Amino acid sequence: MRSTVSAKSSDRLIAIVESFVDAPRQSLSEVSAACGIDPSTATRYLRRLVEHGWLERDEQTRAYTLGVRLITVGQAARTARPLRARVLPHMRELLARFDETVNLALHEGGEIVIIEALESGRSIRRGASVGDRDDWFVSSLGKCVLAHLPERAVEHLMRTRPPVRRTRFTRTEPHDVLADLAAVRERGYALDDEESEIGLKCVGVPIRDDRGQYSHALSVSGPTARIDERLDELIAALTEVAHRVGSGGRDAP
Repeated sequence: MRSTVSAKSSDRLIAIVESFVDAPRQSLSEVSAACGIDPSTATRYLRRLVEHGWLERDEQTRAYTLGVRLITVGQAARTARPLRARVLPHMRELLARFDETVNLALHEGGEIVIIEALESGRSIRRGASVGDRDDWFVSSLGKCVLAHLPERAVEHLMRTRPPVRRTRFTRTEPHDVLADLAAVRERGYALDDEESEIGLKCVGVPIRDDRGQYSHALSVSGPTARIDERLDELIAALTEVAHRVGSGGRDAP
């Protein structure tokens, strides 16, 4: 019985912390509603999280936000990944060469998560930040990983997280999505051609990890006109990086 209670408590603590991903600033009642926990119980958990630095409480507004402790833990999780360490120097080279935003993403826990982001000084919009979740079916990063998942996993995602139309170029019909993923596998790179935002284009390549799985993806994004001008050069540069840092590449241990 004790282990069951302990597991339930752990699940609630995790649920509370994760609720702040989509709602960075919450009141007690909002946390209670989001996690399905009565206010008195939520208060007890929130107090513990504040005591340990996982959350912070504004004494004036009584609102809760993520704590500084999570920054330390998140940084440790990011730097502990060997493939990120191998890719980062190449990302800096890509940024210097093309002066366009460069992102590295990881497939983990059913999500595409940005684990490194280098933003161009020419960017006129806020780019992705480390920790952001990317779109499976629209982003080039998501497509890169999705194209190499088992068919059953792709079908499950299409049922549970169907593509959402963002622009007139977004593919939402299953046969169009599957055809796009087949093209990604055949040519070795993915495109987000104004599918997530008009005027923005992104090209990405999958990266094979040390287990031989395509769990990571690397992309360069910018205004459509600028990306189109150097598209072939970008594809070649990204493909070379993926070869160098992926399993079996020259940079791999």
